[in-house]
Amino acid sequence: MHPAGVATSLLAILAANGTAVLDCVCTHVQRRYRDYGYGGQLIYRGYCQEFRQFDVSLKCETLQQPSIAVSALLRVLPSWTLGQRIFGSGECEDALAVIHGLTNDTAEPQFIRDLRCFLADDCIDSCSVLGLNDTEWNVETLETDLREPILSQLLHAVRRITKAIKTRRRCAEGRQWNFLQKYVNKTEFQAEVPVYLEHLSSYTRDAVQLLSVGVTTLSQLFIPLAFKLMDKQTNDQQLQGWINNMEHLRDMLDTKLWGWVQDMERISEQIANYKVEEDVDKPGTYIIRLPLLNDRLLSYHGKYLSFRNEFAAKCEEQQPEASVMFGLADALYGFYRRLWFEELQRFLPSYEHPFSLNNPRRHYARHIDIIGEEWQLEDKSNATISVDAGCLELLVSALDHPTCPLEDLPPETIEQREQCRVQLWNDLVQGSTHVPETSHRRANVSLCLLAWMTANSSGICQHVPFSMIQSVDDARCVFDSPDDQSCPKSNTTDAICSVSRAVLLLKCRDFSSHTYFGECGASMDHRGWYSPTWRRASERNIQPPEILLTYKNDVNNVTLK
Repeated sequence: MHPAGVATSLLAILAANGTAVLDCVCTHVQRRYRDYGYGGQLIYRGYCQEFRQFDVSLKCETLQQPSIAVSALLRVLPSWTLGQRIFGSGECEDALAVIHGLTNDTAEPQFIRDLRCFLADDCIDSCSVLGLNDTEWNVETLETDLREPILSQLLHAVRRITKAIKTRRRCAEGRQWNFLQKYVNKTEFQAEVPVYLEHLSSYTRDAVQLLSVGVTTLSQLFIPLAFKLMDKQTNDQQLQGWINNMEHLRDMLDTKLWGWVQDMERISEQIANYKVEEDVDKPGTYIIRLPLLNDRLLSYHGKYLSFRNEFAAKCEEQQPEASVMFGLADALYGFYRRLWFEELQRFLPSYEHPFSLNNPRRHYARHIDIIGEEWQLEDKSNATISVDAGCLELLVSALDHPTCPLEDLPPETIEQREQCRVQLWNDLVQGSTHVPETSHRRANVSLCLLAWMTANSSGICQHVPFSMIQSVDDARCVFDSPDDQSCPKSNTTDAICSVSRAVLLLKCRDFSSHTYFGECGASMDHRGWYSPTWRRASERNIQPPEILLTYKNDVNNVTLK
């Protein structure tokens, strides 16, 4: 068979059943590796081996065994066992026959690359589980036969999405450019740059689609998976209360996950602004100049959530299973941040080169440097601004008397928080020297302290979606624009949260505080095998630095009283 015919035949077989056929092939080839010759070994190395074992790195408390979190992760791992549903079927046998016929002469070098690209593209079109947008998880739907088939579909979908994200990155890596691999002359360089930018743009657009499908599916999966693993044996009233709490927790998780999608989408829009040029001082060496809104900012999405540490104790009275529930959300976030979000970043120029204010120039390859634009806040990082005293009282009260985020807040509390976000935003835009005539009580507060109090997880911004790209864009608009220029892109209700996050993360290092935790690794494989492998301490401050405690004490004892 002609090489192109071999690839076409195999992809045609896969088009009908996707990865299910390929998983069946993997099961056969693994059992009789040598019997399938060159083709079987090619498929095994190029696809099957990628999904035999996963090394995960999570907070140690998340990986404790036995736990609901570990059970959930083992459930969502890509598994060859899906292929056993058609084990020995006509499609699987046809695929095996084609693979058995592959030789060095008929299997062209790009065969595996084409296969990987097909799997990713196919998932964008077919991985969504349709018909679930109107499914409401309540006592009736969770306790009827409807739940199991839906749960099975969703588990199958998230496994496929994980495979698609991995193969999409591999697909992109198979299409490298000359100037990334070797020194080229000026003519070759000029021809390769537009190819590079277009390829990068195409990759990020696909990444957005895959992430969007993944986050949607994971949100749909969260409640029925938790119900299955927690084995609920309660009366209808208790179960409905559990469902209500899980819906709140799912929304909290969604707030974090959709930030991935929004930021990756913004990056895809910024690719056209990446500039590649030859270094005038070093002929044969090239510079990638990044705009301020670039993929380095993606690293500011937290590696782990701390829902359990921050909220479990506050919620135990309302929900005795709060620790388990928050732990499940923490586990899924950390797991998919690595398998989805970080995996898709690996192909982007700045991967493994976190944004640095002290060293904006980073080396990419032996003849390519990356230079990122730096956001300048000038001397306003130490500014004291005048804000509404009532809103400041609300910020302090939210920190000193935090509520369980699973509770339904009274409408008046929600309205009060929204009004304060708008008021604080207006105060920030107006600047520290302007005191509105309508305001009777004002308070002077450090910009960094205000950012910390506003963006704190227990504060008034906990339900506002996190987008690092939007945060930096909003902050630059506020601090770099002329006084009479508005920021039309900003959502006034949420903008203070957005700007506070950017200021806190990029300009107020003395105010950063994290709880100390151990970081553990584990190996998990497609058969459900699990083994903790290593442990190391995460480098975090045990408590907020002294400057933060001092400022907070001043706010409580002086400004308000």
